[in-house]
Parts: sequence; structure tokens; C-alpha cells
Amino acid sequence: MRVLLLDAAFAAEPIHRHLISQGHEVWTISNRPHDSLALSYPDQWIRGDYSDVSLVQDEVNRLGIQAVVPGCTDVSMETFTQLRQSDFYSYPSSADQMLGNKSLFRGLCSELELPAPQAVESDALPEAGLLICKPCDSFSGRGVTVFDAADGEARDQAIARAKANSPSGEVVCETFVQGQLYSFTAFIEHEQVVNAFVVREGSHYDPFAVDTSYVVHDFSPALYASCKAAVEAVAGKLQLCDGLIHTQFISDGNEIALIEMSRRCPGDLYPLLIEHSTGFPFAAYYVSYFLGQAGPAWSSEIRPVLRHTIKHPGGRPFPGFGPLPCAGLFELVPTVRTGEQLPDSPSTRVAVSFYDLADERALQRTYTQLAQS
Repeated sequence: MRVLLLDAAFAAEPIHRHLISQGHEVWTISNRPHDSLALSYPDQWIRGDYSDVSLVQDEVNRLGIQAVVPGCTDVSMETFTQLRQSDFYSYPSSADQMLGNKSLFRGLCSELELPAPQAVESDALPEAGLLICKPCDSFSGRGVTVFDAADGEARDQAIARAKANSPSGEVVCETFVQGQLYSFTAFIEHEQVVNAFVVREGSHYDPFAVDTSYVVHDFSPALYASCKAAVEAVAGKLQLCDGLIHTQFISDGNEIALIEMSRRCPGDLYPLLIEHSTGFPFAAYYVSYFLGQAGPAWSSEIRPVLRHTIKHPGGRPFPGFGPLPCAGLFELVPTVRTGEQLPDSPSTRVAVSFYDLADERALQRTYTQLAQS
């Protein structure tokens, strides 16, 4: 089958690798010639902006593409929903907007009476209490600020920052929920969860961007059931087709609060975290729904694996890796080259690392070391 992958960055490599292993002819598209898949497969790379739906549709027609697979960005899924839909994966743009726009998603949670932070109008904020302000259509924690509603200057700065990081200029303010961040990664069929995994997520470099995580093998059955019920309620309301739905939520140990949902594949080699930790062939299942194929058979296993994104201060050449932060490293995927000039930002991702720990106790201890140090 001739397949177009709407991504060429390193994060999409597990998807690409699986497609190649199944004998498909795989094309990628991006506007960055130094993307890893552009460098590795230059003869089947299209230089172009995959947010341009007309351009992508023209390439689909020109190449005789038989299936399109979104990569690991919100834009790739947004473009996919606006292409001529395949028989394999029918997902309208309206449903994607409902999930992807933070304000619309808050409204959906309210309509379905799902556990989630309460949205408040930016021009009618309460006079006290912690609030969080976010761009409605940004990602990776960009433009997110927690502030005290009683502090008028902090409020104005938070709203201005969120607007500056929103392509549409729209923001949402909501009650700030204390607790641990998790993800509930589920595959649905006939609007019911058939496979799901809970991942604990932490932030070492940026409080609103995940860089350290591991699969929780003994997550609370009651909270798991709450997550499952929420996903199935959304799937039923939006009449979602079979496939992945990835949810982030916060929990204090007693209840959950839904933060966001999406249908694209999570980035930073998230599929490998699930595969290494559980034996579940994540990339294969993600792809299968877009190709109209059954997912492969698999055997469950429990392995204490931790994923950690390594970052360095930006604005200077990358000096190479110093001592790695903990023992147990078994896979290191660099994302820059030694001597490469890093972007001018507080921190820049330079690699994704995976650690195989001795047991669950060592896993949690290492997570605490990396996520909170």
C-alpha cells in the first residue's frame, strides 16, 4: 500500500518503522529538510507545509496515495480531518475541533457532566483562588500560566501571554486543580475502550511540558474506571470512529480531572514507552485503524521502564552528553548533533532516553529524581 505519513520528525519514526516493516511504500512530508525521516528517506520525502490542506491533497492525488496517517502533531491530525476521508478512518474536522480547542472541550465536559476543571470567562473571573490560563489552540505547555485571581496584574499578564501564544488569539481560564498529571491512552472500537494504559507524567524543565514518564501497572481500579467511562462518554457523544484517543488528566488519588483529549499519536517516542513497558505494539495498533487492518496479536508483560527527554540550555552549540542522570540506560535517541547551534530558548530537547530499572520501587525513585530534581 502507498501511504503518506503527515510528519517527518524523529517522533514519527516508530510509526514509519512499522509501516516499512509491513512492506508499505511510505512517503513523508514536512518543510524542514533536517527532519530525521527527510534525511533517512530523501527520495520519499515531500518538502512542503503539511498544514496546507490543498497542497497535501494535491500530493495525495499525484502519488496515488491509498492511505494517509497523521503523525505526532496536532496540525497533522487537523490536516487529516480536512482531506477527503478514507473508508478506513472517518473523523470529521468538527469532532477534532471539539477535542483540540480547549474552550470547546471544557464545554463538552460540562455538557456530559464529566470531571474536569471549571472554565470561567476571562472578563468575569472570581476575586480569589488559583486559576490557570491557557491558549485555546496551543501545545506543549506554551503560554500557560497559573495565577492568583486576587492579583490583577498577574491576571492581565497571564491572559496576555496566553493570547500571544494562541494562533487564534483565544484563551481559556479555569480553576487550577492540584494533583499528579497522568495520561490515559486508550484504543476504542465501537465507542468502547478495548486497550488502555495509564502513564504517570512529570516535568523537570518546564512545569507544563512533560519530559519524564512511566507506565503505572497498578493504577487504582476505581480511577481507571472513571477514565474509561469519560472516554466512552466522549466517544459516544462525538460518534468517534475506532482508533486511538489520548487523554491527560490530573488526580489527587481520590478523583480525576480531565485536562485534554486528542486522537493523534503522542510524541517524544511515546509508542516505545508503551511497547517497552507492556509488550503492546502501540505503533502497529495506531496505524492499523488508518489502514483498515486488524491490530497484531501481542503478549502482555510488565517491565519497569522510564522515558526521559534530555534537554540543554538553548542559544549555544550542543556540547555533547555529559554524565547521564541515572543507571539503567538501554536506549538513547539523539535529536541534535554535537556542535549544532541550539535554538535560543530556556531549554532545547537533545535526546529521548529509556531506562530499564530493577523493580517498581526503583522506577518510582528514579522518576522522582529526574522529574523533580
